[in-house]
Amino acid sequence: MAYEVFTNEWAQAWQTELNQSRAYQEAAATWEWPLVLVMEADPDENIPEQRAVYVDLFHGQCREARLATDEDLDQAPYVITADPFTWREVMDGELEAIAGIMRGRLVLTRGNMVVLARYVPAATELVRAAARIDSVFPGAGA
Repeated sequence: MAYEVFTNEWAQAWQTELNQSRAYQEAAATWEWPLVLVMEADPDENIPEQRAVYVDLFHGQCREARLATDEDLDQAPYVITADPFTWREVMDGELEAIAGIMRGRLVLTRGNMVVLARYVPAATELVRAAARIDSVFPGAGA
C-alpha cells in the first residue's frame, strides 16, 4: 500500500521504519530534539495547503510521528521547509538534506545549523528510512 507523503499515515510508517533501522539508531544516538518538516503548498501539484509532519526524535528512537499542529510549528526546535519538488528530490536521493539546506533549497526555518551539521549521518538515515516507505507525491498518480 502506497502512502501519500506528509500525511499522518505516512508519518506513522516513517516512525516504524526509523525504529527498525539500526543504522538510524546508531547515527542519531545523541540527537534529542523534535523536528517538523514542512511541505509548502503548491496547487499545481495538487497540494492546496501546506503539509507538515512532526517527529519526536530522541537518542536514535522516533517516539512519535504525526501531522504537525500549529503549536508544533511554533515550538519545535527544528523546522525545515521546502517545496514539493525539493522534497521529492530529497526522498529520491537526488539531494542530500543538509547540503540542500546549505544551498538554500531547503530552509532551516528554526534551529541551529552548527548543531544540525554534526548530524549528517543521522539526516541521511532519516531520508533513507523515508525512502523505504512505499510513497507517492500528490499529483504523481497515487
